[in-house]
Amino acid sequence: MSTLRHALFLALQVLRSSPGRSSVLTLGLTVALFLPMVTWLAGEQVEQRLMSRARSSPILLGHKGNEFDLVMNALYFRGRLRDPIPMHARDEVAAQGYGVAVPLYIAYSAAGAPLVGTSLDYFPQRGLTLADGRMPAVLGEAVAGANVARDFALEPGDKLRTDLTNLYNLAGSYPLVLRVTGVLEPTDTPDDDAIFTDIKTTWVLDGSIHGHTEVTRNDALNPEAEEGENLEATAAVFIVSEIDDKNLGSFHLHGDQGDGALSSVLVFPRDARAHDQLLGDYALEERYQAVIPEQVVGTILGIVLQVREGLELYFGLVAGSTAAFFGLVIVLSLRLRRAELRLMQRLGCSRATIAANVLSEIVLLLMAAVALTGLLTWGSMAWLSSLL
Repeated sequence: MSTLRHALFLALQVLRSSPGRSSVLTLGLTVALFLPMVTWLAGEQVEQRLMSRARSSPILLGHKGNEFDLVMNALYFRGRLRDPIPMHARDEVAAQGYGVAVPLYIAYSAAGAPLVGTSLDYFPQRGLTLADGRMPAVLGEAVAGANVARDFALEPGDKLRTDLTNLYNLAGSYPLVLRVTGVLEPTDTPDDDAIFTDIKTTWVLDGSIHGHTEVTRNDALNPEAEEGENLEATAAVFIVSEIDDKNLGSFHLHGDQGDGALSSVLVFPRDARAHDQLLGDYALEERYQAVIPEQVVGTILGIVLQVREGLELYFGLVAGSTAAFFGLVIVLSLRLRRAELRLMQRLGCSRATIAANVLSEIVLLLMAAVALTGLLTWGSMAWLSSLL
């Protein structure tokens, strides 16, 4: 034990005497260890997060087209679908008794966070519960995900304005002030970064549902009109930026509710038979497609895994070249220290003691590289986790 302690002490002094060489060797070993480790861990974490979300979403119904866009929009709230489907599609699934059919309309945002129009069925199916407040009950109300509420310090009773998406669309898409009625418990899913509202509130942003305000003489273009004469109002009078108790009753839907736009329908079948029957019924459907998100995400991950395998091979070559470089530096260092090693022999050190000293230097370098690799890996994974 005393010999090992002395060897470690001498090795530490040698490394301190040449900080440049020690730093280069440590950094080289760190890179060789860090790159393959963080690549593997990152791939595993991304795969686990994506597949977990996909497995909790049995069937997704949407407009026939790009199934990848459909899944990314409905599950991760990314992008906007060009071709919506009508509410009739959701009603048909519900009428057939396949299971719980949850409408989704994801086309707008508020304070940069995706605005998810849905029904109250979404929350129990996703395991979402309230940390504070209540669920939306009327037009213009919303609940905030945990991360959104934290970032903007939102509480029940606060207000949030939707983002302007089309400056030239006077029929809809103008900013609407939402009243926050609740905050959701964190779930470590994309739901934490979203704002949820009733599907009809998103139709208000579309303009298919809108309200009218009473025209007064102060608002009219012809305030000098005679008694009984119709007042002519400006377009600005009809743009209601906030839904409250006074104007809520004036909001109405133009057309049939079944024609209202949806991005997709998330279906939770009642059993395996309903699951297979739904897929079979929509297999030959010309307008809509029913996809299994787990299969779609698996296809995406298959491409990612192929890239990861190529990176692992590349990083393996980097690790091999680094190990060769490390061994070369050690051999050259021993040659340069030949006089020093001879002096140690003359002082009475055995070959075993000298070998123990050299081995201790290598062990200390490896320990420093492993510690630095662990620190960098932990920081990288924490950063990746925050992004996911």
